[in-house]
Amino acid sequence: MIKFFKRIRILLWVLALVGVGFMVSTQVRAKLAQAESNLRSLETETVTVYPVETETVKTTDWQTWRSYYGQAKSAHTQNITTYEREIVRSVNVDVGSPVRAGQTLITLQVAARGAQVQSGKTAYDEAVLNYNRLKQLNAKGGISKSEVDAAYSRMKTAEAALKSTQSSLQRTSLKASINGIVAARNVEPGEIAEAGKVLLSIVDPKTMEAELMVSKKDIMKIKAGASAELRVDGQTHTGWVKRISPEAQSGSGLYPVVVGLPENSGILPGTYLEGRFMVSSQQNVVVIPSNVVIYRGNTQSVYIADGSKARLTAITTGEGRDGKVVVTSGLKPGDKLITSGNRVLYDGAEITRSKSLAGRSTADNSDEG
Repeated sequence: MIKFFKRIRILLWVLALVGVGFMVSTQVRAKLAQAESNLRSLETETVTVYPVETETVKTTDWQTWRSYYGQAKSAHTQNITTYEREIVRSVNVDVGSPVRAGQTLITLQVAARGAQVQSGKTAYDEAVLNYNRLKQLNAKGGISKSEVDAAYSRMKTAEAALKSTQSSLQRTSLKASINGIVAARNVEPGEIAEAGKVLLSIVDPKTMEAELMVSKKDIMKIKAGASAELRVDGQTHTGWVKRISPEAQSGSGLYPVVVGLPENSGILPGTYLEGRFMVSSQQNVVVIPSNVVIYRGNTQSVYIADGSKARLTAITTGEGRDGKVVVTSGLKPGDKLITSGNRVLYDGAEITRSKSLAGRSTADNSDEG
């Protein structure tokens, strides 16, 4: 009997535990169902909408400029030299001195040359007298015509010698042939001026040009007479191509291109500068800001606005500069390019566009390439 009651008590405990477990399980399932329902409702109510700015894609013109470097120099220069070895008597100018054409810059010793001129003049005068005397004798039949001809030949020889010594005397005064300033002085009074040695250098700062070294890939794209930009000390000057060398310099393999500078540009000889040449020009191409391009591995893409959705669009780019890049495929005029807010987007994301920028065009930001 006692065993029977024990069994009944155990059974009641089991039934009680089962009932409690059932009630707990029911309540848990109800709460989970409610939580799931609340989550679905929350997700439905909180779809993220991303604010973006867009620009309308349009075509524009694109120019490609290339920069090269070189030095400025005067287009008109003169190197003062002497024909013969002689002692320098005086130097009348210094570095930086302004000079004018015809001005005497250096004087050489003249004593020996003066004596030569006097001797040559005496010889010439005697030859003239002798020729006139023999010519008179020939007229009277006293001498032959051949003797008169020989006297005439000696007279002309003496005349040529006199002119040569006179010319040599004149060359003791070394003069400027251009207007300009003295850029270099390599001689002092009392020194010996060797034949052919540069004693002074004169440059004309009003007629300046720049020699730039251009690579092989661009030399055929630059034409004589074409405009060029020259930049120095934060200033830009417009020049023109004067000469193009058909032969590259040995060692560097670069081609010298001489660009003329506007008169009174203020650029001094020897100044290093940057020259920019337009090497290509394209019309009706799509140009976009380079910072909107998304790079993932070897692919390039941008986001465009398709109604209220953002669409990830693969593109191919070409040349770029100054914060802009040419798009060769993937975009067409009229597309709404997302230019701001694109870094947090995904394909198909909900977007809202700013009214103030929604109609702006990428052509408004076009620039030379």
